[in-house]
Amino acid sequence: MSVLNISIGQLVTSNAGRDQTNVYLVVGINKKKLLLLANGRERKLNNPKQKNIRHVNVLKSIAQGVAEKLQSGVKISDEELRQAIQVLYKPDNL
Repeated sequence: MSVLNISIGQLVTSNAGRDQTNVYLVVGINKKKLLLLANGRERKLNNPKQKNIRHVNVLKSIAQGVAEKLQSGVKISDEELRQAIQVLYKPDNL
């Protein structure tokens, strides 16, 4: 999978490492194959996790509100991230 197919605000799950099966939102793209991921709990916005694109499962859900704020440079809270993940990560949205 290419970084071109992933957008900021997209929901992903980790499929490798000790954080396997954790759910994150993409908050940035670093270099060619690294994603910056945060979930508002273990990984907050001020310290996102760098994860290789090969080690995540990309889900089709995108948090539009969070994505627009991140791309425009508006500061968002970890609470907003947690709420977006809670709303999007449901079996009918996957």
